[in-house]
Amino acid sequence: MKALPFPCIRPAQDRVLEALPAMGSILSGNDALRGAIADGLMLKDPGAAYYVYECSGEPGRVTGVVAICPTSVLAGGKGDASADVAAARAIAELKVQPRPVSLAYEASPVMDIILGAAKEGASLYADTDPAGITHRVWEVKREDAVGAIRAMLDQAPEPALADDPAYAAALFEASQLLADDAHAAGTYTGKEPFNFAVAALFPAAQVSGAAPQVPTGLLTHQVARF
Repeated sequence: MKALPFPCIRPAQDRVLEALPAMGSILSGNDALRGAIADGLMLKDPGAAYYVYECSGEPGRVTGVVAICPTSVLAGGKGDASADVAAARAIAELKVQPRPVSLAYEASPVMDIILGAAKEGASLYADTDPAGITHRVWEVKREDAVGAIRAMLDQAPEPALADDPAYAAALFEASQLLADDAHAAGTYTGKEPFNFAVAALFPAAQVSGAAPQVPTGLLTHQVARF
């Protein structure tokens, strides 16, 4: 499958406990998000990276890798009656995907070793939510580590949706809305960020049914200029 590193918009490391409870306001519109970035509450990473995400609590611990994937992995939601048109328009207007969509994939033992090595370093975040679930994130941007993760993901088959189908459908519809705008403006190239969705890729063996969800605003993806 195609799963690439990406430049992330995320909370400042030392202000994550302040930012996460305020995400409803921060992601309410472009002006609010610009203000949070100007204030230093949120930051835009200058370069692309993969992110290792660990969710621990009941019923156990799950580790995934966060990357951007072509929106074709969400195409199963196209035309789905559960698609929330208002939610799709809100994402298209914000021009930021508020949280990764959860996908399940067939991970290799080698990938487990690579992600385990990444987790030996200092984490960006370690936050426990009110439900007692701890969310940890590690950034992977060293060239050799990025190359190793990408090689493993390139060898993996296409992932399966392990999230709310309505959310996946809204993301796909938002991508289509932005593509329509670009086509109308005569600027569409096919390489735009809105052709990709940020996804949390979890080993299928570690999840059954719905996979964990990365908290809203923790790792976001800018899909168009704002």
